[in-house]
Amino acid sequence: MIRLLPLRLRLWWEDAFWVIPVLGIVAGATLDVASVAVDGLLAQDGAVARLVSPVAAATLLAAVGGGMVTFTGFVFSVVLLVLQFGSSEYSPRTVSYFLRSRSIQWVLAVFLTTIVFTFLSVLEVGAAGEQEFVPLGSVAVSVLLLIASLGAFLVLLNVVGTRIRVDTVLSDLGRRSRIRLSQRFSAPTSPDAHLLAQVPAPASQATLLRYQGRTGQVVAVDVPGLVRLARESGARVILTARTGDAVSAGSPVATVSGGVVSDRQVSDRLLVARERSLRYDPLYALRILTDVSLRALSPSTNDPTTAVRSLDEVEGVLRTAAPLPLGTVEVTAGEGSVVLRSPTWSDVVDLALLEVIDAGLGQPQVTRRITALLNDLLADLPEERHRPLLRHKRRLSTEVAARFADDRRAMALTGDRQGIGGSR
Repeated sequence: MIRLLPLRLRLWWEDAFWVIPVLGIVAGATLDVASVAVDGLLAQDGAVARLVSPVAAATLLAAVGGGMVTFTGFVFSVVLLVLQFGSSEYSPRTVSYFLRSRSIQWVLAVFLTTIVFTFLSVLEVGAAGEQEFVPLGSVAVSVLLLIASLGAFLVLLNVVGTRIRVDTVLSDLGRRSRIRLSQRFSAPTSPDAHLLAQVPAPASQATLLRYQGRTGQVVAVDVPGLVRLARESGARVILTARTGDAVSAGSPVATVSGGVVSDRQVSDRLLVARERSLRYDPLYALRILTDVSLRALSPSTNDPTTAVRSLDEVEGVLRTAAPLPLGTVEVTAGEGSVVLRSPTWSDVVDLALLEVIDAGLGQPQVTRRITALLNDLLADLPEERHRPLLRHKRRLSTEVAARFADDRRAMALTGDRQGIGGSR
């Protein structure tokens, strides 16, 4: 549990949309306190204080504060529009991608700082025991905050306009998937860890452990904690749940033999959240890329160019995954051991191509891009990685042959990295 605490905090920070805007509210109140001290010094110079009339100062501060309230409501409307656009055009799972934009949160914080500061400053006009008192410092700061808010709005337009572009979304998802795959499945550094050809069958006397906790998705596994548990109990723990799996109370998550381990002990070493994480789940971004392709190829959307662009990123993910030590890992721990299920190379290829091939059979642009992808990977990757690629290539050829006549068949199976327009 202690090892999972930093992960829990990071996940909380990823989902905490409100924290930065609240800091903006605090900054506005703090800035008002500081400006009060400055206004007290300026009040000692009557000539300076009379540069602005109390009525003009109150009108300006009220106009800035009221205008920024309306402006902030408009910003929220823009954010909601982006969320709606992302869920309808790309995939419902891209909502979290847009919502976690720190730029949008900082822009809202600037707006809230301006609103809180100006409304508090209005109360200072005519204060300090003088009806003609003008908080000149507060007026100057409110004007500067207004200018900063206008600049922040321009930044917001640029950020929103950039993040909703299909190329930006797909490029960022591909980059995240490649980084997480490299980090998660790098070569084992411990001499006690080694790859297994397949998940071993549990012993005849093995005990089935069930999950105890809230329903959700497995985001991370406390591997060191499980290894320590296996060492202390001398048990062989085969973890059947893996990152990305949905679990609920009573779901089987592990089998144990050779020692005594409780359901709670294993459950406490699983980090479960409401949704999969782009940061800790290496295949989640690839899943979203596939979903974008499927939505683009649906009859209601019919956008094969987006599917081709998604396949560009998918190819990059497959090239990153190919040299990695994928598959089930066993970590020995004294008299015990821990077996961790992980996706194999075939699993990654199926996730990337299985559904897209079925959905894109009627689109020559897609079949040509998939053909180029398979041909290039077969030419570049070692022979031990060829089997799932050849399986999908044979399936693609068979399905296309059944759908198209001879003249169109050759055209649909011509490798083209652009889909149509760049055949070799």
